[in-house]
Amino acid sequence: MRIVVDTREQTPWTFPPWVQVSRGTLPTGDYALAGDGWAIERKGLDDFLGTVSTGWDRFLREIGRMDGWAAKVVVVEADFAACCFCETLDGIISPRHSHPMLTPRFIASRIAELTMMGVSVLFAGDPGQAAALAYHLLRRREMELMMKGGQPT
Repeated sequence: MRIVVDTREQTPWTFPPWVQVSRGTLPTGDYALAGDGWAIERKGLDDFLGTVSTGWDRFLREIGRMDGWAAKVVVVEADFAACCFCETLDGIISPRHSHPMLTPRFIASRIAELTMMGVSVLFAGDPGQAAALAYHLLRRREMELMMKGGQPT
């Protein structure tokens, strides 16, 4: 398996040692199989929240570039609950992110909009879990391509 990491990724995910990882420029997305046109978009929590609010129009253009892809996938390095609230010993408090004005209803509505556009928003807890999820998504994509009689080049 050969994974290409977009050159704009500042702190790339770590994959199992048997995976060949190289850097390259991807037109859309952050992680792809070498030679494949499909990619995974990576988002940290604050980046995701900024994307669904002030960066919405730009993000919609990016999603438009994903037309025809096998799947449109965004992996968020956080739990869904981290978008909406934070539970402490003292009860439920505002979330610990830099977008406190975004309500849970607004965030859920944007995720619903993305889902209706065919975009899967997957919450993965933290960067390590996100990398593991991305590995399995890319492995599944690789198997799909091999079943169709080819491999990414």
